[in-house]
Amino acid sequence: MFRILIVDDEVINRAMLVQMLNDTGYVHCVEAEDGEKALALAEQYPPDLVLLDVVMPGMSGLDVAPKLKALSPDCYLPILFITALDDQESLVACLAAGGDDFVSKPFDRLILTAKIKAHERSRRMGLELAEKNHSLRLVQQDVERNHRIVEHIFANALDSSDTLNDYFNYYIQPETQFNGDVLLCEKSPSGGVYLFVGDFTGHGLASAIGAIPVAQAFPRMAEKGLSVSEIAIRLNRILLSFLPADMFCVAAIIEIDSSGTRFSIWNGGLPRIVLRDATGKIQHRLDSRHMPLGVLSDNEFEHDVDIVEANEDDMLLVYTDGLMETLHPEQGLLGEEGVEQWFSEGGINSARQFVELAKVYRLGQPAKDDMTIVLFRCEPFMFDNHVARTHTALLPFELKFTLGKAHLQSQNVVDTFIQRLGHVEGLESARSELYTVVTELVNNAIDHGVLQLNSSLKKDPNAFETYYAERSARIEALEQGEVSVSMHCDPDLRLLTIKVSDSGAGYDVSQIAPSNDEDTFGRGLQLVQAICESVQVTDSGRCTVATMAF
Repeated sequence: MFRILIVDDEVINRAMLVQMLNDTGYVHCVEAEDGEKALALAEQYPPDLVLLDVVMPGMSGLDVAPKLKALSPDCYLPILFITALDDQESLVACLAAGGDDFVSKPFDRLILTAKIKAHERSRRMGLELAEKNHSLRLVQQDVERNHRIVEHIFANALDSSDTLNDYFNYYIQPETQFNGDVLLCEKSPSGGVYLFVGDFTGHGLASAIGAIPVAQAFPRMAEKGLSVSEIAIRLNRILLSFLPADMFCVAAIIEIDSSGTRFSIWNGGLPRIVLRDATGKIQHRLDSRHMPLGVLSDNEFEHDVDIVEANEDDMLLVYTDGLMETLHPEQGLLGEEGVEQWFSEGGINSARQFVELAKVYRLGQPAKDDMTIVLFRCEPFMFDNHVARTHTALLPFELKFTLGKAHLQSQNVVDTFIQRLGHVEGLESARSELYTVVTELVNNAIDHGVLQLNSSLKKDPNAFETYYAERSARIEALEQGEVSVSMHCDPDLRLLTIKVSDSGAGYDVSQIAPSNDEDTFGRGLQLVQAICESVQVTDSGRCTVATMAF
């Protein structure tokens, strides 16, 4: 329906216009004899076009036109002045008052119809545009409301902890409103800290959604004192079921002990993690050795960790690829080497310094990716409300497991053992250290006892792949072999005695120990010795007994 409002104080003029319009198909016409009546009808029956006489008693057409226009602020309302005036000044006044065209008296039906059809097209286009704008406003309001809801959820799910603020220097910069990077920090039952630094595929809201299940699960795992390996396995399982096939999360999961100088690190796809000493010298570089979270199934997933020993005042750097992908128009990407050079030679002590250097390197261009930077200066954690060890009443117990060929070929050979111990009340604070000790002792028994591998194969860091390829081949070809694990708990002395023995030919302990600080292998037994009260290797390496406090 296309409605036309005819405003003229002459009855005969209105009748003539109505007849002409009806004859050409415009049958929805409304008549008004003066300006006031026209405004009242326009509010009651909004017109699509107005034929407006200029000279009328009371309000003239020049007075009525702007008022009619005001009734249709969001859409074009064509006003055609009916006039016998032909002087230039009068016509200009009509246009200035809001008129869009003229219909001269006496009326010419062909010209009148042609002008109305032309303005009808413009009116309909204006209505369509107004409707689309209205729809867009509704969508925008809905998007803004959803953003506020999601921001509220993320603010609660990913709220930074006091521990993170007190002990870590960090910077988080999203490329868009929502951040695909995740930074989580939780206390451990043993008095240390767990750290999760992750980067989900892509940017914005879609990538940020993946952070929610991680943010919900990570604190619960930390509260239970799970080892880094266990956390990696469980988070991988969660994200594998939660994320679509084309999404994953590159991440580093780090446990720092209460002294602030021992790190257990699982790195799945994150840039190289770097440790430097107080003089700026790089002490350790830990490249990613694993696939990202949410890619591999349980039987494919590798969860072994790197253990790093540091000194007080050393500094650890962890960052997402947004920093290393900082782009210079001529020099190209900054890269891992550029980041390490800044870290080592630039005397950087805060994440903000990295950010400022990156801005200068980009020559003022915006960042292309989310960026998270975390620095930790090695120092003891001093938690006021922390009890170093839980003194829950604990019954004495003994456990023994015998691992045969099928168990030795399993990737997760230690997990079942530790999971059962994890349900023993009173061992919560020692769970992570217990996992580390049992894992190292069992791996030594398998690798050097049953499989007769020599750690010197890993003397060159690039030979790790060769070592593990050989290990896989020997495991696959294994015809017989056995590793026994037993544990005795003395609740009065708060001691756990762990005994691991194997059916192999034995090995020389000195062959699996690093000969100097530069060696990248054989530190497992040293780590066990650092954790435990005592470690004894007997029967030519076929039996190791470790005693640890809890």
